[in-house]
Amino acid sequence: MKKLLCIVMTLVMVLSLVAFTAADGAVDPNAGDYRYEVPAGQAYDLAQYYKEADFDDCHSTYTGMGGTVWVPDDPTTGIPKANKAYKIGFSVYYTVDEVGAMILDNMKKFAAEAGVELLVNDANYDQNLQNQAIEQWIVEGVDGVIIAPCDFYGVKGALDACEEANIPVVTLNPALEGKATAGVLGECVEQGRMAGEMLLDYLKANNSDMKGVITISTLNFVHPNAATREKGFRDVFADYPDIEFKQLTAVSPEDHYTLFESAIANYGDDLLGGFGLYSSATIGCMNAAQAAGSNVPITSIDNDKVILEGVADGRLLGSACYSSTAPAFWCMSAMVNLLNGVEVPSIYWYANMKVTKDNVAEAFEHYHGQTLEAYLAGN
Repeated sequence: MKKLLCIVMTLVMVLSLVAFTAADGAVDPNAGDYRYEVPAGQAYDLAQYYKEADFDDCHSTYTGMGGTVWVPDDPTTGIPKANKAYKIGFSVYYTVDEVGAMILDNMKKFAAEAGVELLVNDANYDQNLQNQAIEQWIVEGVDGVIIAPCDFYGVKGALDACEEANIPVVTLNPALEGKATAGVLGECVEQGRMAGEMLLDYLKANNSDMKGVITISTLNFVHPNAATREKGFRDVFADYPDIEFKQLTAVSPEDHYTLFESAIANYGDDLLGGFGLYSSATIGCMNAAQAAGSNVPITSIDNDKVILEGVADGRLLGSACYSSTAPAFWCMSAMVNLLNGVEVPSIYWYANMKVTKDNVAEAFEHYHGQTLEAYLAGN
């Protein structure tokens, strides 16, 4: 039986490698790091993924026929080398938060490793600025574009312009309208589920009667990652009908501070916990609870240093984390492979990690390249 299983697995790997071979014989040099969800050679319907997560408003198309794959934080393969002197544009949604800044820094690093020229636009959450930058790059004759969208619907104009100019696009996070070749995404339902499980475990361990309010601090505009994270979080509490969820919507840490401060005052002992759905929301909630002298349990998503510090010192129960290095790596490798003539996957799912006080030191070093101890010492 074991021998038969080995034969089958070998055949799957061979078939996948064949499917990843382009018509001119180009083979994906990163295929050794792929764990296939949908086999190479099959189209993938991203809209169906979102429908299953109760988010029905995705109308985008990803055309890569290399299947869909899970990719690791620490690849065993390297950034592919460019066959020519490619010029690639990268537009990032925002770099005020630590995640956006790290993604940009890593994109520059991997562009240098690939041997490509990188044009950069920080759109500062302004889709018009992002579209204008991409239109200018098209005039300049870029070979490819990597987009981390500001507005997941408004980015369609930029995607349409690239399609008309026959310029391939890789998106970091999904587009909900338009067409791109490949996308590098987090499995956000899983992230939300991880965050929910940490809060549920805490409530059970403290003999909660599971009646009261849980706040969900989220964005004040439509974001597919927010919707799917919230879906995963809420699903964890499906067996507890006496828990009421209250959305607190804002963007900045300061606004989330104010909202969570009010929630602490208004709900009192009925406030069972809080969920910071992204880093700025978590930071606002954590600081508001500390200022109010409240021990309300808070769980999180994102891996900013200050968030992991909060996990370490007990201000947060934990966080569902993902690398800010890996998405940049896989966006750049996908684009360079595309330009080199390789048939790439349509979707790259990067890895998630549940981080609690038990593993936060290891997670900090994994994500930030320094020890938690050194960071807390101010180094």
